[in-house]
Amino acid sequence: MKKNQKTATAKKQNVNATPATTSNALVPFRSVSMNIPLDKIDPSPFNRDRTISEKELRDLADSIALHGVQTDIKVRPMENGRYEIVYGERRFRASLLAGKTTIPAKVEQMTDEQAETCLIIENLQRENYSAVEEGRIFRRKQEEGLSVAAICERFGKKEDYVRSRISLTTLIPEVAGMLDREDITLEVAKEFAKYDADIQKEVYEEHFRHDDFWSWRGIPAKAFAKKLYDKYMTKLSNYRFDKTECTSCGHNTLNQVLFTDCGDCAACRNIACLQQKNVDYLVDKAVSLLRNDARLHMAVTGNSDRTVVQRLEAMGHELVTLERGLWGYIDEPEMPKVPVPEDYESEEDLRSAQDDYEKELKEFKETCSELDSGVSEGSVLKYAVIGTSDVSVYYERVRAQTDENGLLRGSAPESPAAKLRAKDARNLEICYEHINKDLKKVLKKATTQFLASAMTEREHQMLNYVLLDRIPSANRELLGVTGYGSCRTERLKAAETMTEEQRAMLFRMAFMRYCDDICEYNCQADDIDIQLMIEFGQMHFPEETAAVVGRHKAIYDKRHANLEKRIKAIEEEDKQASVVQVSGELVDTATGEVLALAASEAEPADYPEPMFPQEPEPDYTPYEGPAPDEFLPEERLTPFIPLADNETVTAAKAA
Repeated sequence: MKKNQKTATAKKQNVNATPATTSNALVPFRSVSMNIPLDKIDPSPFNRDRTISEKELRDLADSIALHGVQTDIKVRPMENGRYEIVYGERRFRASLLAGKTTIPAKVEQMTDEQAETCLIIENLQRENYSAVEEGRIFRRKQEEGLSVAAICERFGKKEDYVRSRISLTTLIPEVAGMLDREDITLEVAKEFAKYDADIQKEVYEEHFRHDDFWSWRGIPAKAFAKKLYDKYMTKLSNYRFDKTECTSCGHNTLNQVLFTDCGDCAACRNIACLQQKNVDYLVDKAVSLLRNDARLHMAVTGNSDRTVVQRLEAMGHELVTLERGLWGYIDEPEMPKVPVPEDYESEEDLRSAQDDYEKELKEFKETCSELDSGVSEGSVLKYAVIGTSDVSVYYERVRAQTDENGLLRGSAPESPAAKLRAKDARNLEICYEHINKDLKKVLKKATTQFLASAMTEREHQMLNYVLLDRIPSANRELLGVTGYGSCRTERLKAAETMTEEQRAMLFRMAFMRYCDDICEYNCQADDIDIQLMIEFGQMHFPEETAAVVGRHKAIYDKRHANLEKRIKAIEEEDKQASVVQVSGELVDTATGEVLALAASEAEPADYPEPMFPQEPEPDYTPYEGPAPDEFLPEERLTPFIPLADNETVTAAKAA
């Protein structure tokens, strides 16, 4: 045995020591190491799944220039004395970049299939492939006829590993790019791959493209999976809208099976319809809650349905963003459940449960009364929070206000109606601030072909208004206006020699320059500067001006209409609350007027008062107005009253 072992070892050493100059000298499945000229080597046709960055190649080239290639590449002999790379193309390309002429290589006879398998195994072991690149390789092998089990056996991978990598090939390019850049983890990418391309595109556009309030970047994979499940899982039991139509719909999976007694497994296969019904339900419920209580504020969190938010904003509703998680707010009190006798084994247990119910009901009424009083006084805020499948009510106590010394302020909280009045006034300012900014952009466009037509009488009046602030003091004195700076002779001479066309162009340029300086904050509806700018835009840029004014005034009109409804409801409620009973009569404490006999002296009602408070039936009226594309209010412009021809500039200034 020992003799045979020595002989075999000597033969092996002899083979490895003999250089292989031609492919005919090679023995199949046995490699020979040698230095091969780079110009005799061709790239592998099977390395199409590997992506090599320029930086990665340059760094390796710098290392090879200093230390050489430390690990042999593998090649196989081809015709005409040339070689084809099996693996090691990155080292080959870096050697060319480093100016080398040869490269150490192992030469081995291989078939195409053997060469490709060897290449893939080498790169898998070196972790040269990205997860998506691995998925493309496994998917291609699957398409060539290999089963998942055969792929696992060939490349030494577990079935879960191979299947998860194959699933990554369904990622849209934007998501695959985030994975390659490590903007998302592999686990998050796997969750993406569970959904079709349309959903991936929607999630990317809404929550990953921009790093804003709606962004889901950086969240753990489990939290991401839950968000996707909550929004896109099609089980009907996850939704609150009326499912009467769904019971007979062909897209309901419950209607697609032989047995219809599978409990809550019903799911909708028409995702677009499901989402539309859910959005309609959330919008209608939020509007109904606001209609029933004008003091309520619509609110959003990071989990709010963006489509619902956009719909509500388009209807003119304003939504606030909650500063904390919902755990930091007060839950809406829950009505205790009436004990059902059938649920108790004895009369004693039932009486005990009824006693507990009475206590809970009393606490419920006290809590509701306390919260309602706080909302009316302004010390408590009430929110309708938009979720993914429902709208929930939460409360927040207004934080106490302190002065600069840290002492509590003694003033009473501002009433809800006063807050809404202030908000309405601010909304009107915002409307004209946006008109100011956007209309300036319209006026700045006239740079290549400036208006040269004859000026109108109205434009002459605008000119008087603007140039009073621009002309030299000597000219103002001629007009009877004093108190300004000195004139410039050269400028006056140029003005006197201008043609009519030049003067018309000068006026319009001066007016537009004046408009550019108009302050863009705290704008008022009756501000003469803004009204004149709008009027000038309507003269010369009617379409653009109408679009700017219409767009921003529509926002205000819709918001104004909603706030007015809420204000009137609150004021009516406050008016009713001011009526008290004095000596058997109802008296309005605000005016002292005696309204009627007190209820105790009036005729008794024909029916008893209910024992427990009756909750009103929800009134969800679907929105049937115009398509909510932009908030589009209308505001009547305050007319600019032209000066009479015989009035002097001095009189105009005094007015």
